[in-house]
Amino acid sequence: MNTIQQKKFSLLLRVCVSVVLIGALFKIMHWPYSSPLIITPIIGILIVYPIRFFLKSKKDSMDYIKLAMVILWCLIYGIRVFHLYSPPIVFNIILALLFGWWFINQGTDYITIRKLKTNKTVQFMYYLVVVFSIACVFLGAIFKIQHWPYSNILMTLGIISTSILIIIDYFVRE
Repeated sequence: MNTIQQKKFSLLLRVCVSVVLIGALFKIMHWPYSSPLIITPIIGILIVYPIRFFLKSKKDSMDYIKLAMVILWCLIYGIRVFHLYSPPIVFNIILALLFGWWFINQGTDYITIRKLKTNKTVQFMYYLVVVFSIACVFLGAIFKIQHWPYSNILMTLGIISTSILIIIDYFVRE
């Protein structure tokens, strides 16, 4: 698979992940239309990621791990979020083991090796928005659990900014 096809699939997958996050926000806040905002991108991921995998000419063992991880996560998340049935705990254990295996082999490189295309000022702003997004999500979750005020605002700001960052990351990374 050439680089242009891979980049198209990568952008499409990032959009799907962003929409899943927004759908999760809708589900948490009990807003309408959460179900289509969750199920549509999950189906998109279940279609696009295997196509991207099979079009890849050179595959190694980590590619198979990532494929299994993505498919298993989509199925578990889709089943649990819609309360269809409770999947066996074995699936969650397998998913955790696959994630651990991926994180040990490639996860840290994914975060540290990739470089930004921009200058130092834009990099600083980018990382500032990343920290802001993570802080808003975590604080929003804690506030929501504790039933403190402003939890909805924090959670909404955090998830929307994270969704935007997932797509922007595609354009600012080398």
